[in-house]
Amino acid sequence: MARIQLRTDVLSLPFGVEVDVIVPQCPRGVKPEEYYSQANKLPVLFLLHGGGGAASDWPRFTRIERLAEEKQVIVVCPGVQNSSYANMYMGFRWFDYVSQDLYDYIHAVFPACTEREKNFVAGLSMGGYGAFHLGLACPEKFGYVAALSSGVDLSEEVAEHRCPLPGNGYDIFGPAEQVRGGEMDMYHVSKALAASGKPLPKIYDACGTEDFTYQGNIRFRDALIASGYDVTWREGPGAHTWDFWDEYIEYVLDWLPL
Repeated sequence: MARIQLRTDVLSLPFGVEVDVIVPQCPRGVKPEEYYSQANKLPVLFLLHGGGGAASDWPRFTRIERLAEEKQVIVVCPGVQNSSYANMYMGFRWFDYVSQDLYDYIHAVFPACTEREKNFVAGLSMGGYGAFHLGLACPEKFGYVAALSSGVDLSEEVAEHRCPLPGNGYDIFGPAEQVRGGEMDMYHVSKALAASGKPLPKIYDACGTEDFTYQGNIRFRDALIASGYDVTWREGPGAHTWDFWDEYIEYVLDWLPL
């Protein structure tokens, strides 16, 4: 197992960014130059941290390194500050960074498969919102989306002036009256994709029954199902904690086609 901590410059942002990349170890009996070659394409999981987190969160607080080794999947953990993985109304273009710059970089540098069915995006809390946004806005890149304790209801909270973020999330989402029906509204984005005729990503949505995001995840789950998405829903005892996310990321990897 190799864990590579990168700091690199990108086109979308005016500063360097940090990324953790987990690359499975070459199996016994296989030559490294063959296993780590561009001819041997591995699946990729973009794994997103939550609010107040960093690129190192998933490797530090969960079993993801061991699971990546077992499943033979490259895991990419970008750090995006408290941006909600968005092109911010007053800030930087973090969505473009992850969906374009980082995506292209990983597939150019590592033996990463470019097929949408082998590219996955998952995240917790704010990263769950980011996973939905990336998967629903870029269905040609991501075939599977997994969200744990997702903050997918953030756009609704902003629109209703009850968002817990500073200034009702204005820096990220913009004026509350402009959020519904826009690119940050996952209800709107999911319905538009379903109506477009494009392939839909498969969805895994999970939340603890004691989590404050539980009701919001139930509402979005029902909206996805009503729009025709293939949704796997899981819930169980748990709150907004690493104990829950560490347990359920293993279920996510079991669900993915690995």
